[in-house]
Amino acid sequence: MGSKGKPELRDNLQLWYYPPQPALTYNQAPAPDRFFCHSLLLWMPYKLWRVKVLCPNPACGQHQLTGGGLHKRARQVLDIDRMYNMVTETLICTKCKASHVSWSQTVLQQLDLGHRSEFRVILTQKYACDIRVIRLLRERGLGNSPTRVIKQLKENHSEEWLQRLARYTTQCVDFLSGPGVLPITFQEPPAPTVVPSCKWLLTVYSQDILTRLNEIHARITSTHGSILKMDSTKKITKKLAGTAKGTGLWLTSVGNEFGQVLISVLTAQEGAGLDRMVDGLVRRYQEAGVDLPAVLYVDCGCCTDVGETKLKARFRGWPELTVKLDIWHSMRRISVGCTTDAHQLYPIFMSRISACIFE
Repeated sequence: MGSKGKPELRDNLQLWYYPPQPALTYNQAPAPDRFFCHSLLLWMPYKLWRVKVLCPNPACGQHQLTGGGLHKRARQVLDIDRMYNMVTETLICTKCKASHVSWSQTVLQQLDLGHRSEFRVILTQKYACDIRVIRLLRERGLGNSPTRVIKQLKENHSEEWLQRLARYTTQCVDFLSGPGVLPITFQEPPAPTVVPSCKWLLTVYSQDILTRLNEIHARITSTHGSILKMDSTKKITKKLAGTAKGTGLWLTSVGNEFGQVLISVLTAQEGAGLDRMVDGLVRRYQEAGVDLPAVLYVDCGCCTDVGETKLKARFRGWPELTVKLDIWHSMRRISVGCTTDAHQLYPIFMSRISACIFE
């Protein structure tokens, strides 16, 4: 308490505050507070580390913000198996009188990497999510779909709540077994926390992608190769739904000899719609200063009777590039003259051709 009788922040603050553990034995009826309380993240970079945060208003001339005390709103954050609370501070510009919350992007973008990494929360309008939950969705595969992650989170939260409930009821039963004259009543335990929906989890995941957009772009554009393979498909575009349905006809991807994807684009047509993709790919190799690719394998348009093909002309930035038909479509062209896909010997025929080529 301060000199005026109001609560004030201490000087020796810390980033995390953990709740006290329940007592081993009770002389009074146990209360559920210590069994079901949550940790607290005190996000106050100005108060904790004395970082310099500037006002984003150009009229203020990069005036430094000052502390304005605790923000009135606390947030509950979804973690792997429990919830925790988070409070923050308000920073005020003494020139324009504008206030900024320390968990806003205005403040977070001005922090250095070490301090910024301490804030591991993604905020939405109603809920907040710990970054450890979002990491479960990265590198999407067969076993970590959003629905699967939500089911796992619900299971983790339920088991954690049941474990706390078991500890609380055990202490209540032990206290009842002791000597006593008056009847004893215990407080009801709090209801388990509700895990948000799968749709909300995808919304948070999209926000996480936006925060890593520069990193993802740098990782993708730093991928190169000397042997490329370009292929187009309609299977992905058929899965588009909502307002995106019917906006794209082809998905064209270019990969290298290591199975890495260099670029993927959605186009309304397979021919002229690829010009911008090719120009960007050629420019990427020029800016990186790496060796140009030697061979490009395609599924069609690799041969012509007179002059150069349209595909070769499209890659005019790589004059030494050789365009060839990929081996799978070459095998398909051989099989067209002898049988169809529905023939009983078609799989055996294709496997024998593959063995002759690759062995």
